[in-house]
Amino acid sequence: MWIRWVWIASLIGLLAACNLTPFSPDEMVTDGTPARVVLPSVTPPNIPPIPLPPELTDERHIMSGICFEAAYVLRDQVFVIRDAISHIEFYGDADALDACRRPVERIPYDFELGRTLAGLWSYGQGCTARHDILDSLRDDANRTYSLRLRFVTEGDCPYELLRPFWVGIPQDMQSYDVQIIVER
Repeated sequence: MWIRWVWIASLIGLLAACNLTPFSPDEMVTDGTPARVVLPSVTPPNIPPIPLPPELTDERHIMSGICFEAAYVLRDQVFVIRDAISHIEFYGDADALDACRRPVERIPYDFELGRTLAGLWSYGQGCTARHDILDSLRDDANRTYSLRLRFVTEGDCPYELLRPFWVGIPQDMQSYDVQIIVER
């Protein structure tokens, strides 16, 4: 009798293991996008809103799957991502750093309407940190969009802080040169 239960338990374990296969490059469709994309069921908790110019959207949650160690390596670099392929390559480059214990969580962004994703991580030490937007300037004649930020850390805590600043830029600025300048 106990042999039957061991056999049934083994069969159930084997069937469950067959459903745990990792994503592989073989599962790519012809245009280079994953055949299946897992959407997160919840957004990261307690992300306080940041005041933004009306043309921008807060997209910090898109990069919430990047671990601290990878964000630390990528800190203070401005990234401007204009399409899904570049977004996938960005995640691949983050994985190639071998900084995270697991592959970074890939959170999709809707580029279909011509929106652009732009941002960075800023590093500092203290108790709290934030980005304050000092100004934004859209120059249609030169096709540039500039954001000037101040990165503020407060307190004497011995914490290493990385703060993301990621925004969505509207489709009518898809071909603009996007600049993000951070003052300390």
